[in-house]
Amino acid sequence: MCSRVAVRSMKTDSIWLDGLASVRNIAHGTEGVVTATFTFKDGSGREASVVPGNRILYIEGRFGRTQKLDLGSLTRIDFE
Repeated sequence: MCSRVAVRSMKTDSIWLDGLASVRNIAHGTEGVVTATFTFKDGSGREASVVPGNRILYIEGRFGRTQKLDLGSLTRIDFE
């Protein structure tokens, strides 16, 4: 998520943020790995393990200020 556009999973593929509807079932794994279920706007979903260095989500907050959310500190994220 640190790339601001995609989540790098432990596999070679990425999960693009622009198609996400929610992230649920967030669980902490070994050595900083976070596993979660990613649900997409088209209704499909998949479980993926996020690499330790890519688990920060940058969001634009009030007044244009960027905030950082650590996926490992959350239990669920819903996007509008």
